[in-house]
Amino acid sequence: MEAPGYPGISPRWTSSAKDGVGTAISAESAVWFTISHGILNEIYFPRMDQANVRDAEFLIVGPGGKFWEEKRDLTHHLEFISPHAPAYQYVNADPGGRFRLIKRIVTWPGSHTLMQQVRLEVLKGNPGDYRVFFLVAPHMANQGADNSASLIDLRGRPALMAWRANTYLCVAATTPFRQMSVGFVGTSDGWTLLHNEHRLDIYDSALHGNVAMTAELEGVAEAEQTVIMAFGRNEAEARFTAELALLHDYSAVERDYIAQWEEYMAALPGLLPPDHPHSFVQRVSAMVLKTHHGKLFPGGIIASLSIPWGNSAGDGDLGGYHLVWPRDMVEAAQAFLALGDGKSAREALLFLMATQRQDGSWAQNFWLDGTPFWQGSQLDETAFPLHLAYRLQRENMLHPADDVYPMVKKALSYLARTGPVTQQDRWEEDGGYSPSTLAAVIAGLLLGADLARERHDVLAAEYAEQLADYWQQQIDMWTFTTHGMVDPAYPQYYIRIHTPDSDDPGYPRMQGAVTIKNQPWGAPTQYPEDAIIDGGFLELVRYGLKSPRDPHILASVAAYDAVLKTELPYGPLWHRYNHDGYGNQADGAPFQGSGVGRLWPLLAGERGHYAIADGQDAERYLEAMEGAASAGGLLPEQTWDQADIPLADLFYGRPAGSAMPLVWAHAEYIKLIRSAADNRIFETPALVADRYLLDGDTTRVRRVFWQPNHQRKTWRVEDAVLRIAVPALADLIYTTDQWQTTLHASFQDSGLGMYFFDVSLEHIQTVEFTFFWRQDQRWEGRNYQMARQAT
Repeated sequence: MEAPGYPGISPRWTSSAKDGVGTAISAESAVWFTISHGILNEIYFPRMDQANVRDAEFLIVGPGGKFWEEKRDLTHHLEFISPHAPAYQYVNADPGGRFRLIKRIVTWPGSHTLMQQVRLEVLKGNPGDYRVFFLVAPHMANQGADNSASLIDLRGRPALMAWRANTYLCVAATTPFRQMSVGFVGTSDGWTLLHNEHRLDIYDSALHGNVAMTAELEGVAEAEQTVIMAFGRNEAEARFTAELALLHDYSAVERDYIAQWEEYMAALPGLLPPDHPHSFVQRVSAMVLKTHHGKLFPGGIIASLSIPWGNSAGDGDLGGYHLVWPRDMVEAAQAFLALGDGKSAREALLFLMATQRQDGSWAQNFWLDGTPFWQGSQLDETAFPLHLAYRLQRENMLHPADDVYPMVKKALSYLARTGPVTQQDRWEEDGGYSPSTLAAVIAGLLLGADLARERHDVLAAEYAEQLADYWQQQIDMWTFTTHGMVDPAYPQYYIRIHTPDSDDPGYPRMQGAVTIKNQPWGAPTQYPEDAIIDGGFLELVRYGLKSPRDPHILASVAAYDAVLKTELPYGPLWHRYNHDGYGNQADGAPFQGSGVGRLWPLLAGERGHYAIADGQDAERYLEAMEGAASAGGLLPEQTWDQADIPLADLFYGRPAGSAMPLVWAHAEYIKLIRSAADNRIFETPALVADRYLLDGDTTRVRRVFWQPNHQRKTWRVEDAVLRIAVPALADLIYTTDQWQTTLHASFQDSGLGMYFFDVSLEHIQTVEFTFFWRQDQRWEGRNYQMARQAT
């Protein structure tokens, strides 16, 4: 019989405050799972970016119809079955002491199946008085709507099947289910019936809605049994996978799962000894990184197996955080290197090579098959793959057939053509001159140039180096203010972002406005750019562009700490930037397009890296990150920074409901441990630090660049050469004496998609120029002027 109540209530995802994440090491198993509040949450198949289950939990009905829902009504105790594997045991107990439900959770390394070993231990009363039901909320192929479910016969064994599009889920148990039903959520599903009526009405099918599947377990209070969730790309595959899984003993599967993980973890030379105080969170972090490392698309690393504030997110929140961000990917790959896992880091680089766009860039974020999701462009996400390629090449971790240079050259070309202004900074909200973006990009240009020189592409190498030098020389002029407004006591600091000037990018006025997104209705959204500070300037130290003792860095650290740091009982954490609107709403309600920015544990890691560069100890920053972690050792994107709100599950210094785990945060923690052990920042490229911290500018000609997307109008006295660069072949017509003399020149090919000509500025006060475009056989139609700045 078809279940009534079509199509069910509007579907929602579930809490992002995970206790654990897991998958088998084996590539033969394409199932990933998350757990929280004592139950299974999202389960992914056949890729980490394809969630198929909202959650799956047990319901208990006791004497007199007493009803317990596992996630809401029981206490939860989580244990790692092995300290070296994401295999979990939950002991979920009745607060009244009448029973406890014991579950062990792994995936089968041999196929696409999640397995739970379940036992109800009755502590008071008669075991026969308790009935246990398994409730599954399918959200197949990333959608809660238009799901279907039915009762099926699995070669004589009762089972459940859910499907949407070409993804199928079969649920069965080693002891056949006593009874089963499917229904529409909120009306005819098992939870509603058991909670309200204390009985399970039997419905055979529920089609094309928000559905749930329920099955009563047989004899779970007398003996352990295994409940399996088997996936397939069609019904036959899901059926076969389920039948095969039921033939395998859970204990053997668990041993195999753990053994594979223990082998992987034992091969990581960067792991601390088990008795080290930082060992637990480091080992969890290593498992988090590997769990988020792709199989069907090897090397792909997503940001998180979670959806921020998922219990308020519906089908419109299609991507959640289970997408690839190139920045987060490289952060994770560098952490793999810090652990000593060069293989995973190499696979990440190959994945990036395969997803690079034809113009040399990467999408802001994308699915694991390379399909873009959001459409923004961030220069640092094109620079970071250069960092990874350089490191792997220099440390001989690439295979002889790995030719990274085509990728490197295309990325260099994109940066040369489109920089220095980024469409979005690393917080993905505003465009302009960003200290953190400039740090990554300038270092990336130099590292890519070194790889170009190795390939005897000398002209491209020189052009990239000279462009990097020019941008490095301008950082303070573009992004450092001496009249800041974040705190009267701290007027000097690097601003978060300088909006592009409409007049002269070589002589910025810092009078632009920054748009702060995600503000509540009626709140200001525009702020002067020198009234906003973040910690992005610390990347200037991390990547070797600035000394930690540079006066501008010191002034910025003081302002940053004064404005954005909060001391928690376990240590200091920082907000992203002042007036941030990405976080829970003021009353603790989930972020839904507006809110108040909260504390970010990963920023303690960045601040700790600066402390190491400055010769300080990083211990308090490690302890702060650990203090923010969940009981399962997972690091959240944000932590709650106000008084406790128990009804909203918000507690001071604890996870705030955004993404957890955040792979970037775990990567930062791993790298901070490595940096502390090495007594230097793990990611600082010596090539960059030697150029800017040892050589200075004394050995290099000072060039000032003019490009169509960067139209300088002035140069400084110390600038010796004007480089005019354009993105297509052209002839240059110019004068240095107000057209008393007309000069002609041909542009030189840089090899990076830019054509250039250098004009000596010695004894010159003005330059005026125009172009004749060869391919189009047309004149530019206007003249451009530059002049020496008055001293």
